Amino acid sequence: MLNVLIDPSEDRKIVDFRTLGMKDVIALGRYQYSYAHNQLPRHTHGDSYEFCYMDEGIQPYVIGSEEYVLKGGEVLAVFPNENHSSGQAPEYRGRLYWLILRAPQPGETFLELSPGETRNLCAALCSLSPRNFTGSSFLKFYLEKIFQSYAGSSPLKCLEIRSLVIRFLLDIISDCKKHKEHQISPLIQDIQEYISQNLYKENISLSELASRANLSMPRFKARFKEEVGAAPAGYILHQKISEAEKLLKETDSKIIQIAMDLGFSTSQYFATTFKRYTGSTPSEFRVKFL
Repeated sequence: MLNVLIDPSEDRKIVDFRTLGMKDVIALGRYQYSYAHNQLPRHTHGDSYEFCYMDEGIQPYVIGSEEYVLKGGEVLAVFPNENHSSGQAPEYRGRLYWLILRAPQPGETFLELSPGETRNLCAALCSLSPRNFTGSSFLKFYLEKIFQSYAGSSPLKCLEIRSLVIRFLLDIISDCKKHKEHQISPLIQDIQEYISQNLYKENISLSELASRANLSMPRFKARFKEEVGAAPAGYILHQKISEAEKLLKETDSKIIQIAMDLGFSTSQYFATTFKRYTGSTPSEFRVKFL
């Protein structure tokens, strides 16, 4: 049974292609969160595939009993009838797309392809391994074009959407085949280590990091995001909040002391940032582990 929640909001754009009479292309969504939202509860999409593309940010997922961490520029494939959720993590700040496609039943065609093309395409999708891999820069382009086609008035919009979906699927199949375990260069690893060692510093300046990497500021920001999947400023805050979570769970330090130790200028700024990243205030988070 198909389970798809169409619940757009100010920071969630979702389109339902069934309103166009399409039977295979079900929905396309995009969220752009400036603060953390509630956990994604465990659910399935019945006989449908879901392909997630993380444009910016870091997001944990659990599929069955396996845990994944989807980073900027990566794809995650969820196969039909698989239970999945964000586990214990909220939906973090970031920008993520998801495309839901109904898998054909025996004897059916897919995206109006021929029976042979349907078999070959579905076989390639079902054998994607690993299911979490680096995608090409074109994936976001195809997904945004699908949104545009849906909103347009062309009499050929369904054909346009199917063509873009097919192109998207062919690219992720190719990307998966070319995928190598994501490697972070020694240069950026050094920057990450420096950030880790200086989390308790009030201000880790980006100019200091760029100088340490011997790169211009624009090149440093671009390279860091390309390799890590998050902008350096956002990464630093995320690491500070992760450290704060650890301190709140494992120590009895006062919240104001944790804020000051981690270099936040005020406890209010710390509390606001903590909630933006985790969906809870520091006090609410600590109560969960008492």
